[in-house]
Amino acid sequence: MKKRDLNADLIRCAAVYSVLSVHFLLNNGFYSVPVAGADMLLMCMYRSLFMACVPLFIILTGYLMWQKKLSRSYYKGITKTLEIYVLASIACLLFKKYVMGYEVTLKSSILGILDFDAANYAWYIEMYIGLFLMIPFLNLAYHGLKSKKEKQVLLLTMIALTMLPKLLNIFNFTTEGWWGNPTLSDQYDPLVPGFFTSMYPVTYYFIGAYLREFGWHISKKKNLLLLVLTVAVLGWYNYYRSGGGNFVWGLNSTWGGENLITAVLIFTLLLHVKIERWPAFLRRAVVFISGISLGLYLISWIFDQIIYKVYFLPYVPVVNDRWGFYPLVVPAVFLSSAAGASLLYLIRHGLHALAGLTKRRR
Repeated sequence: MKKRDLNADLIRCAAVYSVLSVHFLLNNGFYSVPVAGADMLLMCMYRSLFMACVPLFIILTGYLMWQKKLSRSYYKGITKTLEIYVLASIACLLFKKYVMGYEVTLKSSILGILDFDAANYAWYIEMYIGLFLMIPFLNLAYHGLKSKKEKQVLLLTMIALTMLPKLLNIFNFTTEGWWGNPTLSDQYDPLVPGFFTSMYPVTYYFIGAYLREFGWHISKKKNLLLLVLTVAVLGWYNYYRSGGGNFVWGLNSTWGGENLITAVLIFTLLLHVKIERWPAFLRRAVVFISGISLGLYLISWIFDQIIYKVYFLPYVPVVNDRWGFYPLVVPAVFLSSAAGASLLYLIRHGLHALAGLTKRRR
């Protein structure tokens, strides 16, 4: 039996927790208040750290699936993802209808599921389906390169196409005094073509494949130091670019070079954690959360609505006062979503058992 990769499980857990941590900013009004003061500087650094969430997921996909080949059995591998997505969508639709009072019909539900709108965080599923379909062909391209140097050129090419525009096309060379007050204008001078930025999942996938094949040989101390320095510098940079106004995304989007750096540093750091030395109950917890991470992410929207809008925001109305509640709120959403996701997986298991029993009776 193939030995389970516990570090991959740990990375998946860190990624899903990071998603919920980013949603803490989304649900608390971070993007609607002036970015000024020490607390907002810290929150910009916080955001720079946890925005690695989606890149971590996709890098892990490349790390785990870099050897997959085109076959009938390969396509069956997406079945579980789709089943959990449909169940999570149904849960979200039921919540919208019976708790939030939305008008939900059978037709709108089917269209919502097909359009990836039924579950509010399902954009990732829409992206992943396309990536999944391409993976056997991406692997053929990757393994068709004969040397490490050729594969490095592939990575540099993809980074240039998908990440470099977000890095270079964000400066204004025509407005006088722009550097002193970057919020004077949001019209920037493009220096490189940005047509292919939406292909960023392919870039992250190839990075995962490369790390699986060659790794990155760096000590854990240097890795951690680089991560801390990167988060501090890039957090400050985003704070500066916001210039005392509302948060300006700058480099810090899913397809930005900023998250490429932090995601690789977090990935390699977690990859070398000696998790096999952890107590057995912690290892089991990591494996369990990893196994339900997709459902946890999709269904977390329900608990965002409950915990933030009912039990938190009305009692802490000032946005800047909310940051200190992170150690309470995000774990509460995480644990509630884990419980909800566990139910989804139990329902899926029950449906499969029922289908198997019906098949045997025939």
